[in-house]
Amino acid sequence: METWATKEGFFKCPVPRERKTVPQLGDIWIYGLTSGQKDEYENNVVSVKAGTRQVKLTNARAVLMQLTIHDQHGKRLFGEKDIGRLCMVPAKVSDPILDIARKLSGMATGEIEELVKNSDSPESGAEESDSGSGSQKPGAGQ
Repeated sequence: METWATKEGFFKCPVPRERKTVPQLGDIWIYGLTSGQKDEYENNVVSVKAGTRQVKLTNARAVLMQLTIHDQHGKRLFGEKDIGRLCMVPAKVSDPILDIARKLSGMATGEIEELVKNSDSPESGAEESDSGSGSQKPGAGQ
């Protein structure tokens, strides 16, 4: 028997989430991005100026953590003002969280590397190795 999607079904579709125990910190919820959040995030990764694509990865991991880490009540744990401090979280702590956030958000492995490879003018090489994140949101403090 066939089952057809409905408009109401789309609007009721829950955002995926996964509970994670971070040994150094305790439990957190990691939420996937909504379609709109992912668009906004990706728009911060690639900019087009005068026909030239540029990939920006400044604070990429911190922005993704800010958007996806929630407390036990489902409320975001961090605001934009925390992005600068999130940059200081050890990679050993953040990388497993970011792997889950990328998976829940439907970010393909190597998606950002492909953008960097196809970019006309990528930013500094040290930041190009980030595998699934975007730049700091406009107006966010460091």
